[in-house]
Amino acid sequence: MSDDNKVHAGFSQFKKAFEDHWENGSKGNDQSHYMLKFYSVECGLKSIYIHQSDKCHKMISKDMPDHGHRLELWIKELNLSARSIYPPPQFKLYSNINIKSPMTIYRAHEAWRYGVAMDPSDEHKIVEWLDKAGDFIRKKLMEA
Repeated sequence: MSDDNKVHAGFSQFKKAFEDHWENGSKGNDQSHYMLKFYSVECGLKSIYIHQSDKCHKMISKDMPDHGHRLELWIKELNLSARSIYPPPQFKLYSNINIKSPMTIYRAHEAWRYGVAMDPSDEHKIVEWLDKAGDFIRKKLMEA
Protein backbone atom coordinates (compact mmCIF):
# COMPACT_ATOMS: atom_id res chain seq x y z
CA MET A 1 0.00 0.00 0.00
CA SER A 2 1.22 3.46 -0.74
CA ASP A 3 1.23 6.69 1.26
CA ASP A 4 -2.27 8.16 1.77
CA ASN A 5 -0.87 11.69 1.40
CA LYS A 6 -0.26 10.98 -2.30
CA VAL A 7 -2.72 11.91 -5.00
CA HIS A 8 -4.52 8.71 -5.94
CA ALA A 9 -5.99 7.83 -9.32
CA GLY A 10 -8.12 5.11 -10.81
CA PHE A 11 -8.50 3.47 -14.20
CA SER A 12 -10.25 6.35 -15.97
CA GLN A 13 -7.77 8.94 -14.65
CA PHE A 14 -4.76 6.85 -15.69
CA LYS A 15 -6.30 6.19 -19.11
CA LYS A 16 -7.06 9.88 -19.69
CA ALA A 17 -3.57 10.86 -18.49
CA PHE A 18 -2.10 8.34 -20.95
CA GLU A 19 -4.10 9.87 -23.81
CA ASP A 20 -3.49 13.52 -22.85
CA HIS A 21 0.22 13.19 -22.12
CA TRP A 22 0.69 11.18 -25.32
CA GLU A 23 -1.09 13.78 -27.43
CA ASN A 24 0.97 16.62 -25.98
CA GLY A 25 4.21 14.63 -25.97
CA SER A 26 3.76 13.92 -29.68
CA LYS A 27 3.74 17.63 -30.58
CA GLY A 28 7.52 18.04 -30.46
CA ASN A 29 10.93 16.41 -30.41
CA ASP A 30 12.74 17.68 -27.34
CA GLN A 31 13.30 16.63 -23.74
CA SER A 32 10.01 18.10 -22.49
CA HIS A 33 7.98 16.22 -25.08
CA TYR A 34 9.90 12.99 -24.46
CA MET A 35 9.22 13.35 -20.73
CA LEU A 36 5.48 13.60 -21.43
CA LYS A 37 5.65 10.42 -23.52
CA PHE A 38 7.46 8.69 -20.66
CA TYR A 39 4.75 9.69 -18.18
CA SER A 40 2.09 8.73 -20.71
CA VAL A 41 3.50 5.20 -20.96
CA GLU A 42 3.69 4.99 -17.18
CA CYS A 43 0.02 5.98 -16.84
CA GLY A 44 -0.95 3.57 -19.61
CA LEU A 45 0.80 0.66 -17.91
CA LYS A 46 -0.93 1.51 -14.64
CA SER A 47 -4.33 1.60 -16.34
CA ILE A 48 -3.62 -1.82 -17.89
CA TYR A 49 -2.63 -3.09 -14.45
CA ILE A 50 -5.98 -2.00 -13.01
CA HIS A 51 -7.87 -3.53 -15.92
CA GLN A 52 -6.07 -6.86 -15.56
CA SER A 53 -6.44 -6.92 -11.77
CA ASP A 54 -9.96 -5.56 -11.40
CA LYS A 55 -12.34 -5.82 -14.35
CA CYS A 56 -14.80 -3.54 -12.52
CA HIS A 57 -12.08 -0.83 -12.38
CA LYS A 58 -12.73 0.00 -8.72
CA MET A 59 -9.04 -0.34 -7.79
CA ILE A 60 -7.11 2.89 -7.21
CA SER A 61 -3.40 3.61 -7.08
CA LYS A 62 -3.08 3.17 -3.32
CA ASP A 63 -4.07 -0.49 -3.83
CA MET A 64 -1.40 -1.05 -6.48
CA PRO A 65 2.28 -1.99 -6.17
CA ASP A 66 4.43 1.06 -5.50
CA HIS A 67 6.70 0.80 -8.56
CA GLY A 68 6.50 4.52 -9.24
CA HIS A 69 8.25 5.44 -12.49
CA ARG A 70 9.97 2.05 -12.87
CA LEU A 71 8.55 1.08 -16.26
CA GLU A 72 10.55 -2.14 -16.32
CA LEU A 73 8.88 -3.23 -13.05
CA TRP A 74 5.41 -2.43 -14.41
CA ILE A 75 6.17 -4.50 -17.51
CA LYS A 76 7.32 -7.38 -15.30
CA GLU A 77 4.27 -6.97 -13.02
CA LEU A 78 2.00 -7.20 -16.06
CA ASN A 79 3.80 -10.33 -17.34
CA LEU A 80 4.18 -8.74 -20.76
CA SER A 81 6.12 -10.84 -23.22
CA ALA A 82 9.01 -9.60 -25.32
CA ARG A 83 6.62 -9.66 -28.28
CA SER A 84 4.26 -7.23 -26.51
CA ILE A 85 6.75 -4.62 -25.39
CA TYR A 86 10.40 -5.31 -25.95
CA PRO A 87 12.60 -4.83 -22.89
CA PRO A 88 13.18 -1.11 -22.47
CA PRO A 89 16.59 0.15 -23.55
CA GLN A 90 19.22 1.51 -21.20
CA PHE A 91 21.13 4.72 -21.83
CA LYS A 92 24.30 6.66 -21.14
CA LEU A 93 24.40 10.29 -20.06
CA TYR A 94 26.65 13.00 -21.42
CA SER A 95 27.55 14.31 -17.98
CA ASN A 96 30.65 14.38 -15.82
CA ILE A 97 28.40 14.60 -12.75
CA ASN A 98 26.52 11.36 -13.46
CA ILE A 99 29.08 8.71 -14.28
CA LYS A 100 27.13 5.50 -13.63
CA SER A 101 26.24 3.99 -16.98
CA PRO A 102 24.26 2.51 -18.47
CA MET A 103 21.15 3.69 -16.65
CA THR A 104 17.78 1.96 -16.66
CA ILE A 105 14.90 3.59 -18.50
CA TYR A 106 13.18 4.86 -15.37
CA ARG A 107 15.97 7.41 -14.95
CA ALA A 108 15.24 8.87 -18.41
CA HIS A 109 12.42 11.06 -17.10
CA GLU A 110 14.86 12.55 -14.57
CA ALA A 111 17.46 13.31 -17.25
CA TRP A 112 14.81 14.99 -19.38
CA ARG A 113 13.28 16.82 -16.42
CA TYR A 114 16.62 18.24 -15.31
CA GLY A 115 17.99 18.91 -18.80
CA VAL A 116 20.85 16.41 -18.55
CA ALA A 117 21.90 15.30 -22.04
CA MET A 118 22.04 11.63 -22.87
CA ASP A 119 23.81 9.83 -25.67
CA PRO A 120 21.80 10.82 -28.80
CA SER A 121 21.58 7.28 -30.18
CA ASP A 122 20.44 5.97 -26.79
CA GLU A 123 17.86 8.75 -26.56
CA HIS A 124 16.60 7.85 -30.02
CA LYS A 125 16.24 4.20 -28.97
CA ILE A 126 14.29 5.21 -25.86
CA VAL A 127 11.92 7.43 -27.84
CA GLU A 128 11.40 4.63 -30.39
CA TRP A 129 10.66 2.22 -27.53
CA LEU A 130 8.21 4.71 -25.98
CA ASP A 131 6.44 4.99 -29.36
CA LYS A 132 6.13 1.18 -29.61
CA ALA A 133 4.97 0.97 -26.00
CA GLY A 134 2.40 3.71 -26.64
CA ASP A 135 1.01 1.78 -29.63
CA PHE A 136 0.81 -1.40 -27.56
CA ILE A 137 -0.94 0.39 -24.68
CA ARG A 138 -3.41 2.08 -27.00
CA LYS A 139 -4.43 -1.33 -28.44
CA LYS A 140 -4.72 -2.89 -24.96
CA LEU A 141 -6.88 0.00 -23.72
CA MET A 142 -9.24 -0.37 -26.69
CA GLU A 143 -10.00 -3.85 -25.29
CA ALA A 144 -10.64 -2.48 -21.78
